[in-house]
This record gives sequence, structure tokens and C-alpha cells, in this order.
Amino acid sequence: RRDDLPDDVTRVLGRTNREIVNTLVRDLIFNSYGKPYVTFSPEVSEALRLLKEFNYERIYHNPAIKTESEKIRNMFRMLFSRYLEDLEKGKKDSAIWEFYGPMEESYKLTTPPAGVVRDFIAGMTDDFFRNQFESTVMPRSFGYAL
Repeated sequence: RRDDLPDDVTRVLGRTNREIVNTLVRDLIFNSYGKPYVTFSPEVSEALRLLKEFNYERIYHNPAIKTESEKIRNMFRMLFSRYLEDLEKGKKDSAIWEFYGPMEESYKLTTPPAGVVRDFIAGMTDDFFRNQFESTVMPRSFGYAL
């Protein structure tokens, strides 16, 4: 849960994904500009290390999550296949087109359909992924009332 993030992380990086990414990008640009290498400030680097440590403990090595990993992997496969088919068939009512439609022409010309789907799924939050799976793959009705 976001409320469980260490104070030393949220104080420096922020609390939301948007705040964290914004802080990381701005700090990286500021501290790397004009240098022959890229680097974070020491404060941001330490906060990022703490966030990574937190994520490994709470997410990546969490036994409860590991037991669900095969289900999640299958969800990814199903959504990937569905979006790839939607993109290749030009199904404009699919969510993949909300992502793909406004993309720069150079992206469209150089990125294969599987790469587009990969990029779309990679940018999803957990909640959006779950909602997309439910609305895209799960039936709304079985044709009869239970």
C-alpha cells in the first residue's frame, strides 16, 4: 500500500507514481546535464535505493504475490493477444487505439505491432490492467441469471 512507503522515500521522491517519476526525471536531467554520464543526486539516489529495497520486500519477494504469478502471467498473455489482434484488425473501439492513435508517425512507422502492445501494457497501472482484463476478456454475462 502506498501509505506504507517509508517516509524517507516519500519526503524526497513523492507519494504517487506521477510524483516519483517526475522527481526522478527532473533530478536525473539536472544532475547529468553537461556531463559525460547520467547520475542522480545523492539524496534521490538514496531514496531510490530505499524504494527498491521496499519493493523487493513487499512486492517482488512477497510469497502471497508469488502464488498469483502464474495467473498474472496468463492475464498478460490474454490481454497481449487481444490487443495485438485489435491493433492488427484496426478495431478502433479497443483501448489500444487510445494509446496508438495519437502517437507520432515515426513511432508508428518504426514500431512493430507487438512492440506497440508491449509499450501500451508496460504503461498500465495495476488497477488499469485489472480493469482492462475484466472489461476485455471476462464475459459480462453468461446469458442467464444466476
